[in-house]
Amino acid sequence: MIAIIRYGLAFLWTGLLVFLSTLVLLVTFQRKWSVQMARTMWAPGILWICRTRLQIEGLKNLKDLPPAIFVANHRSFLDIPVLFRAVPVNLHFVAKKEIRTMPFVGWYMWATGMIFIDRQNREKAIQSLARAGELIRKGKNVIMFPEGGRARSAGIQPFKKGPFVLARENELPIVPVALINTDKIVPPDNVTEMYSGTVVVRFGKPIQSSSASRLEDLIEEARGQIIDLYG
Repeated sequence: MIAIIRYGLAFLWTGLLVFLSTLVLLVTFQRKWSVQMARTMWAPGILWICRTRLQIEGLKNLKDLPPAIFVANHRSFLDIPVLFRAVPVNLHFVAKKEIRTMPFVGWYMWATGMIFIDRQNREKAIQSLARAGELIRKGKNVIMFPEGGRARSAGIQPFKKGPFVLARENELPIVPVALINTDKIVPPDNVTEMYSGTVVVRFGKPIQSSSASRLEDLIEEARGQIIDLYG
């Protein structure tokens, strides 16, 4: 019963921020303020409702970092507010299109200008990645889940190529991020349970996408760092 109440509060808080972000967008015609609200208001509120504490490690790796592509493992809906809060810059998420229709969270991501990819349609997926490239060239930071969706089994799943193709085409650094314990607080497939606890966020060392001779080497280097950070 307590978990249901907390889920209800999270939906209400998200709904309120969707409304406020949309209002700000209509007044200013600039999405950056909506993204700022997600990082400084929405995410802290969600973590407070979920009784989640953050332990952040490796922030020194982000010092003087130019616009980059952050790649993280994905195990829970909680990953998104955790990353909004933990990364000290505004983020633009690239997520699968199914999230766009998700009540509240999907609406909020749409209101803040996030990018949705249709993985079943190669042409549309390429267009979405091109849009992400435009954001990066404008100085924005992008975050992607290269596993392609929330992992249900143990360990780090194989990575898809999209984030790494984008990094190489735009000569951007890749920052590996490991998220630990989010699935223990908000289980991926059970909306009747929610627990309290500490989420550990570990930032790895930026990888220069131009340093790898092959795309596969770049993918394995990023995945290897996340495996080490997660383990």
